[in-house]
Amino acid sequence: MASKRSNRRPDKAPRGKRSLEGWRGNALRVEFCADDLDLLDNVITVVPILRIVAAIGQEARKRGLHYPVASVADLGGCLGKASLHYLNHRIDPETIAHTMPESWFPIAHEGELLSRVHLALLRCEMEAAQMGPRPAIHSR
Repeated sequence: MASKRSNRRPDKAPRGKRSLEGWRGNALRVEFCADDLDLLDNVITVVPILRIVAAIGQEARKRGLHYPVASVADLGGCLGKASLHYLNHRIDPETIAHTMPESWFPIAHEGELLSRVHLALLRCEMEAAQMGPRPAIHSR
């Protein structure tokens, strides 16, 4: 079955530059309007961690985060001394430094921030699972 190029985002990013359009890559192109907000809310409920990613993205916008974000310290500085709590996740400068290595910086745009936040949250969940109780294995 032939794919339709019209459903793919065009590559508008200049070579070598990390842009939001380039980050989207060949993602399926879907146009949303205000009437779709309830649909998007339902979709991100399918993968609950994405609701946290969205909440952190909202917070970054509210706090006026500017791109590129050069370092962990710059990202933590946007948060200040505040600590945010979403479900079982605490977000503060210390947890940012622990879960987002310097090799993830600079962060060029909001899309990269959201991707890295998602990876950091997954890392937290994996580390928490590793620290949890393990089933006992008994030999006979």
